[in-house]
Amino acid sequence: MSAEHTDVNAVIEAIPGRSIPMPVLAGAGAAILVGLGGFGYAAGTGQWTWAWGSVLVGIVFTIGLSMGGVMFAAILSLTKAHWGRPLKRIAESFGLFLPVAWLALVIFLVAGNGLYPWNPSTFVDLSHSGLDLTETGSVALAAHSDFALETKPFWLNPTFFIARQALGTLLLFGLGLGFVFMSLRPDLQRAKAVLGDKAPGWWGMIAGSSTDWQKTMGQSEHIQQALGVILGFSYAVIMSMVAFDLLMSLSPWWYANMFGAWFFVSCVWTAMAMIGIYSLLSKEWLGIGERITKSVTHDLGKLILGFTMFWAYTTFAQLLPIWYGQLPEETDYLLVRLYPLTDTVPAGHVPWYLLAQVVGAMCFLIPFTVLLSRGIKKMKWPFIGILSVILIGVFLERSLLVYPSVNIEPTFPVLNLILIGGGVWIGFIGLFILVVTAVLSKLPPLNIADPKLEPHPWEEHVHSLDQGHHHAAK
Repeated sequence: MSAEHTDVNAVIEAIPGRSIPMPVLAGAGAAILVGLGGFGYAAGTGQWTWAWGSVLVGIVFTIGLSMGGVMFAAILSLTKAHWGRPLKRIAESFGLFLPVAWLALVIFLVAGNGLYPWNPSTFVDLSHSGLDLTETGSVALAAHSDFALETKPFWLNPTFFIARQALGTLLLFGLGLGFVFMSLRPDLQRAKAVLGDKAPGWWGMIAGSSTDWQKTMGQSEHIQQALGVILGFSYAVIMSMVAFDLLMSLSPWWYANMFGAWFFVSCVWTAMAMIGIYSLLSKEWLGIGERITKSVTHDLGKLILGFTMFWAYTTFAQLLPIWYGQLPEETDYLLVRLYPLTDTVPAGHVPWYLLAQVVGAMCFLIPFTVLLSRGIKKMKWPFIGILSVILIGVFLERSLLVYPSVNIEPTFPVLNLILIGGGVWIGFIGLFILVVTAVLSKLPPLNIADPKLEPHPWEEHVHSLDQGHHHAAK
């Protein structure tokens, strides 16, 4: 063990005395109350599209954080990367929010499925939408031209919709949790060997009966490699289904082939931003401050910059063919979000296209420009600041996907987006932080049995010439 790195035995011995910090407990509790208040306000005023729409935004955002974190950890394993190993356990801890996310999703599917305009029991007012409607007031799914698909009534059936989402995500989340548990097994065995009777009893359910943590680590690494491949394919397929069903079907006659990939890649991007924020804010509490070095945040920042460019590329790649194709089924979705459709804006309202401009700035222009700086990626608070811009930008982007489809107006009340949409999103973030912090308070915060926790001997972190020297990555 290099003297310049954290002693893993010290990290292990700190686990029994670790608890959720009171500021985190208070802040997360307050955030959850804000979320409940936002939903309660919407429900109390009869604004059910805003109430359940905000829940949908919160669900897809936190599912993205959770599965994106697991996929980031899987990518580190598949590529045998050394640089990100100090972040791997934090990424894996995001996956332990998946049971909560799945429960929230099931509640939404059962109680909030009226948000979908194609549902015969929809509570969305479509009287001014200009769409063909059924006798119940929902969007008619029967093929309306020789080119329209005949399968929509089958695919957008409420029972089938709920079943495939519940079962599909259960399968994916189960694979994700299996990956996390397999990564935890050798670490818990090593930690139990150090802590003895001080180790929590429930660790045994994951660690098993073996005490040979080095042998288990070898087995775990091979299983993680194999499971990572299966997880990657499953993630792409099922998260695409989540995007198509939960988000795209809000406008049932609109489609974009790249939408699924755009969504699931952005989930990994969002998770990396949250990993960066969480690791920088919690590293002293977790006792891993010497592992979360400037070199690590610099490398993470470069990867986030790459994903920022990919988000912009896939966004434009969807817009371009819709623009030159000019098919009404495709363009209507974009017109309400990207163009001023009215000269009259009621007091307290804002056109959707202005929100789209904010999304473009916060998801691309600002992070792309700022993350070009090498120094920003190595400075704690500026880096946290730009990662927070990305998270808020993605929240607004998810909001732009949901709300205009169920609030058929060219403008929206700003207070609704802040109090209801923002409030419920803050509640989901508070719950996510609370669960992740509770998990990390009782687990090794590093992959302590993983030999790749140490930097590769060939790894070199080059500094600018004006610093007068070059030295190895820390």
